[in-house]
Amino acid sequence: MSQQVQYAELFKDIEYKLTNIDDYAWGEELYEFPLIVYIKNRSTIPNYGRVCQESVAVGLITINPHAEGMIEVVPAMYWPTNKNIYIKDDVFNKYWRHLKKSVAIGIENNPEYCQEHGIEMPEDIVNLRILKTPDKEPYVSYHGKIKFKTKEKIEPKETSLKRARQSKLDNPKNIFFYSSNRDGSRQVHDRECEVLEAIPDDKFNASNEVPDGYILCKKCKRKLLIRMGCYPNTKQIPTCSSFFQKYRVSTTELERMVDMGMTFHAEDMSVMTINGIEDTWQLRAVGDRVSLWHNNYVKLSDTERYIMDGFHDQKCKGNMTYMIHYIEGYSWKKHLEGEEQKKIKAEEEARVAVVEAERKTHWYYRVLDRIRRFIGRK
Repeated sequence: MSQQVQYAELFKDIEYKLTNIDDYAWGEELYEFPLIVYIKNRSTIPNYGRVCQESVAVGLITINPHAEGMIEVVPAMYWPTNKNIYIKDDVFNKYWRHLKKSVAIGIENNPEYCQEHGIEMPEDIVNLRILKTPDKEPYVSYHGKIKFKTKEKIEPKETSLKRARQSKLDNPKNIFFYSSNRDGSRQVHDRECEVLEAIPDDKFNASNEVPDGYILCKKCKRKLLIRMGCYPNTKQIPTCSSFFQKYRVSTTELERMVDMGMTFHAEDMSVMTINGIEDTWQLRAVGDRVSLWHNNYVKLSDTERYIMDGFHDQKCKGNMTYMIHYIEGYSWKKHLEGEEQKKIKAEEEARVAVVEAERKTHWYYRVLDRIRRFIGRK
């Protein structure tokens, strides 16, 4: 039933009090009037000078069962020129929960008009465009309050691709950069390789391992190998690069080291630490020469040992490449095998020495040697 009819007697009791408004309208009549919500003050209303000059104060009549006399008058502003009703956001939040019920009655009782103008629910007459910001989108919540949600920013495709490219470059876990174009060059590059500039943003890709079917770029291979060997200590790359350059370690040797899983670190040009297959080593530089040092250990048994702090001089002669080969070939098992061979050789040499000593002292051997020499003359 129309509230205007149902509560007509109650309205007569307060109508004489409505001296501060120029006109009034029942909530059920608002289905054909856009309800525009503004914020802060009237200056936020577009063309507010003219709107304020031509507008009249209006009271929107609604029913609130909990209010005194059950009738509430919602203050608003009506602009006859385009039939807009302007209501402040805080007023809207306070009264909309009850006002929308009145509007719903008007929509139900005027189906033809509402269908023609696409009005299906009370919120369809509410216009929140003044409240919009570049980042926030206003909406009326289930509880009848105006809320805001963050707008999803839609970036141009080019900007999005550039951002994705930079994100891959900024990720410290990414070591290898390449083009995903299967018809193009199947090479991976260092992040500082000049070839990267030629890879389109939409084909730019990165990984922490070499993709199947790809090889290292010839232009940046050495830099890339040193980065792999230093990882994750990327700040040491320049020092390690200078160390290998000064002591003439080839790119082929660097590739062999990396392929074998060896890593290396150097904070200055005096010492490079190399993590070998099993042990840790140091290459200590003095001038143009390097010496090889091996981690200390204590033997616990014939086959077991305990690694200790510190290093001892391995007494290895040769250049840096030779010493790297020594590290590559070293293992505790081979070391034990070598020690066993040394032991067997020492025992054999000792046995021979004993026999030679006996030869020189026993008369039997002296006579036998004379006979041999005599026969040898003939």
